[in-house]
Amino acid sequence: MSLIKTNKCRFCNSKNIQKIKINNSTKNFYVKAIISDLNLSINKFKSIKTYECKNCNLIFNNPWFKEEISRKIYSNIYGQHHNNWQNLINFVNKKILPDHGKLFSLLNQNIKINHYAEYNSPFMGLFLNFFNKDIKNKKKNYKDLNKNIIQYLASRQLAGSSKKKKKQSIIKSRSYLLKVNKLKKKYSNMHKIKNKILFYDQSYLNWGINDNFKSVNSKAYAQEIFDLNLFDINFFNKKKKFDLIGIFHSLDHCDQPKKVLEKVLKISDYIIIHCHDVSKSLNNQHSFGFTPQFFNNLIKRKIYTLDLTNKIGLNKQNELYILCSNEKKKLESFKKNINKKLN
Repeated sequence: MSLIKTNKCRFCNSKNIQKIKINNSTKNFYVKAIISDLNLSINKFKSIKTYECKNCNLIFNNPWFKEEISRKIYSNIYGQHHNNWQNLINFVNKKILPDHGKLFSLLNQNIKINHYAEYNSPFMGLFLNFFNKDIKNKKKNYKDLNKNIIQYLASRQLAGSSKKKKKQSIIKSRSYLLKVNKLKKKYSNMHKIKNKILFYDQSYLNWGINDNFKSVNSKAYAQEIFDLNLFDINFFNKKKKFDLIGIFHSLDHCDQPKKVLEKVLKISDYIIIHCHDVSKSLNNQHSFGFTPQFFNNLIKRKIYTLDLTNKIGLNKQNELYILCSNEKKKLESFKKNINKKLN
């Protein structure tokens, strides 16, 4: 049996859950691949129903896949995070940034960002915006930089090779790395943000070990192009205070969203969350999703939120941009500042 049913909420563990009727598409390419690779009948897939938690308003699919099947979905069946890599490819080839409307400028105008981190998918959020901000030659594309980063990282994949080939690879790898560093220095001041960190974990709901492009993992690539550090969020116990942490299409792809949210709120003044609004539709490849009401209800946990979705000029449906903080005064000050500018 690939599916397993639960009697409690996937966020708060409340048993006060209720079946609801919203659109559940089984026609997108993710679902088609899952059905095909797992040899599931369409009727089995249609047995997945949607529930709402009456305690926290999380929307979730139930039954859903067992942990071992979910890991296979995000490592074998669809191990590459397409949108994540496409954002990088668009930037490298065409200088097109991820489309978050005016979010980047709005945050920078109202938060002094020296210490910044993101969670899990390095090209979904604002790292490319920070990189672009510091670029010296705005018209330059980054095909050479991209090529040398990929060649550097791929050149060490030598399992089964001869000793001679391994020795030669050290010389080649060093050459690629020197080119990477030279190009980064040429294009940009990479150290304007004092601390850049990408948090990750081993959740069975996110893209990890197989989020690869041309045999290179997205997190390894991000380390090279952004000069950032990687930390497992479960073992990050420093008291470091971040100015902002971004969670872009990642909170709905972790198996412990409550734990992740509480963790980042302890170490950052602000959290910006970008996710789908599943008020009307939760496709079956997702275990759960969020609605505006879910974020409004976080105040019960003394988590204060501000919906920026309609303040960033983004013409996209069913998307949410929510700013969160444990510090009520900071969020009220942010809201006051942007309302002045918008008026």
